[in-house]
Amino acid sequence: MKCPLCRRHRFYLKDPDDAYETYGFDCESGDICFDADLDKEKIPELNNDTRIYCDNCAWNGPFKEIKK
Repeated sequence: MKCPLCRRHRFYLKDPDDAYETYGFDCESGDICFDADLDKEKIPELNNDTRIYCDNCAWNGPFKEIKK
């Protein structure tokens, strides 16, 4: 799973209740690996329609777009 524009494997998603709170994750291994320092109970649900953002470029879209 990688960004359709820059091919990077690093993304983040925003907290639906606080747009300034973000949760970074990596998908280089093919699995979703959230950053180790995050409180796992606070991470919002990540499903096919969750909007994610590339950590390197301006791409953003639903999670299902990188699962192709």
